[in-house]
Amino acid sequence: MKTSWKGSISFGMVYFPVNVYTATSGSAGVKLNYLHRKCNSRIRYKKYCDTCNEEVSQDEIVKGYEYEKDKYIVITDEDFEKLSIKSKKLISISHFVDEDEVDPIYLDKAYFISPGNFSASKAFALFRRAMLETGKVGIAKITLTSNEYVAMIKPYDKGGMLLYLLYYSDEIKKTEEITELDYNVDIHDNELKMAISLIDNMTGEFDIGQYRNEYQDALKQLIQSKIEGKEVVSPPEAQSNIIDLMEALKASVEAAKHGRTDDCPLKSGPSNLKGAIWAKPGLYCVVEYMQEMESGYLREAVFKGIKMD
Repeated sequence: MKTSWKGSISFGMVYFPVNVYTATSGSAGVKLNYLHRKCNSRIRYKKYCDTCNEEVSQDEIVKGYEYEKDKYIVITDEDFEKLSIKSKKLISISHFVDEDEVDPIYLDKAYFISPGNFSASKAFALFRRAMLETGKVGIAKITLTSNEYVAMIKPYDKGGMLLYLLYYSDEIKKTEEITELDYNVDIHDNELKMAISLIDNMTGEFDIGQYRNEYQDALKQLIQSKIEGKEVVSPPEAQSNIIDLMEALKASVEAAKHGRTDDCPLKSGPSNLKGAIWAKPGLYCVVEYMQEMESGYLREAVFKGIKMD
């Protein structure tokens, strides 16, 4: 895995080298291109200089700061290297806190941390173990991608650690800007009890593996249908049916309570749905699939009717 940062961690008088790696990759979804509506040709974006009236290649481009209207100073890579910032090569732990003190809204990008070399393994393991035993996380600063961030460091997985970049306080928007939050309503005790009962009945284990990006699946299916020249039909919009809140809560609780079962109703349940709550349906929708793709997904569903349990 390619390193994003190399340096050292220090807490107190203890120093040890570490490597930092990007922990997330974002969505590996369908990539769409911009096309000219007239001819469906790919749109290209050219870097153009208005002063010289010519197209500019990437190696001719530098960074600069506009200090007055249309007046710039150039900032080179060498200038960035000359910045006297301690956190460019050192993650210095300023203090430790309980993890639940860090509001999740401050969490930005995540990175893996490993020992920088074999000789650093013991100090790395000791630092990690001490945080595990105390239930604390380390707060520090790190300079990445031409900016300095506050960071939170915590134990992660088997032998590893995570580093989260944190937003600064002035980067978090205020909820006062959301006028819809300025409400004043009465919550009755029976409504609250019913809502809590619904949450209790819907509580299970968190397993991110059971979730799929259904938007990307639907987009891929739409693209395939258009390639094959088939008509794309829009699904009906979901309708809001909240008329009586209490009645909706009661119906939801009963559905969750009586429909819940520990046994999967399928002969062979999906292995990745650990901790799933299976519901016993009263009605079955009979569907026949006309095509099985190489990936194992079924396509072209044909509705065959409804049958009772």
